[in-house]
Amino acid sequence: MRVSKLPSFVFPRGDRRTASARARRVPRSPHRGRQAGAFVPKLAAYALLAFVLWLMVATLVQPLLSSQATRAVLQAPVGLITSPINGVVSQMVVHARDTVEPGTVVATVRNPTVSQEILTTLRSQHLALQSQLAQLGNQFKADNQEMRSVGQEATVHREASVAQAWEGWQIAQRQRDVAHSMVEEQENKVKTNQALLEQGAISEQVMNASMAQLNTARANASVAEQAFAGQAQTVASAGQGAFVGTGGNSLFQTLASRREVLRNSVGRAQQDGAAILQQLKQVIQLEDEERRRVEKLSSYEIKASQAGQVHSVLAPEGAYVTAGASLVRVTDCSRLGVVAVFPARVAKRLSIGSTLDVTLTENGAAVPARVEQLLPVASEELQSTYSVPFPFAEQGSIYAVARIEAKDVSSAAAGNNLCAPGKVVSATLKS
Repeated sequence: MRVSKLPSFVFPRGDRRTASARARRVPRSPHRGRQAGAFVPKLAAYALLAFVLWLMVATLVQPLLSSQATRAVLQAPVGLITSPINGVVSQMVVHARDTVEPGTVVATVRNPTVSQEILTTLRSQHLALQSQLAQLGNQFKADNQEMRSVGQEATVHREASVAQAWEGWQIAQRQRDVAHSMVEEQENKVKTNQALLEQGAISEQVMNASMAQLNTARANASVAEQAFAGQAQTVASAGQGAFVGTGGNSLFQTLASRREVLRNSVGRAQQDGAAILQQLKQVIQLEDEERRRVEKLSSYEIKASQAGQVHSVLAPEGAYVTAGASLVRVTDCSRLGVVAVFPARVAKRLSIGSTLDVTLTENGAAVPARVEQLLPVASEELQSTYSVPFPFAEQGSIYAVARIEAKDVSSAAAGNNLCAPGKVVSATLKS
């Protein structure tokens, strides 16, 4: 092909080389454009074929080789906190997702119509025993006061008796002394008369008379000695409380008898009072316990029996509940587990004790879980013992209920807010 030379004035002088180079450029072939346009459809076709192949592998081949559950959710046993009495929920302390410990007050139920028949009976017994104790106290005071009065009067009579006995003892002592002096005098007289008789100064009759007087004096002295000894015994008896006077003996005996009766009455009153007081203490104790029971039932504080997380409140404030009605559902986070649905082809490899790898979070490490139950169908009764219903399972699938066995998984779950039954997780049968 011939190229005509362009005039030099068309281009500036500095562009002559460029112009000549452009004049020498060979034009493109039309077949090269067609080849570049045909490459794009081929690339799209290859991409579509790769996508179809991947889709076939993902939907047909991979499920046949995978051991992963089709659905898996976190699960935990649930406990019910019930009301032991009938009444109205006056206060609900906890709310959903609150953490409770054993002994935590959950709610207060008031029942103003609780029976107080036992309390009324104990109160009547209390008042009756108090009345009896007061009567015994009055009787004890009256008898004790009369006993002191009788004792004082008897003491006066006894002192008079002692004085009288002492006076009689002194008289008997003087009579004894006189009798002994008379004996001594008569003995001297007999000695003198004996000497005179030997000298012949007196007669035998005089001597016999003096001997008779001596014998009489000795007899009188013996009587006086006996009287003195008897009076000394009387003084001793009077000192010991015996009445020895000649007058008023019956009065003293009456006073002594009355004082003894009063002493026995006071003793019995003390014994009966001690017994009634002991019985009164027991009745007061029973009355206090019954009053506390009535107050407790009238405004009963319901407490949690186990630790966990409040799943739901079933009876709000103001609701009327019967005995045994459920107030709160509590999730036991310490027994965190998983419920996984496996297809029939995987179910053949499942057994009690099989291990599942459970991934709780998207980027978290898998934790082991031990299969405890395999269920073809989950009844409503069984599901009611767990926090959330079981996931849907296709026909032929099987439920695997497993418990997570990782160390301290319950505390880790609570710390990461993973104690959330119903949370979707992934579970794979460990080969």
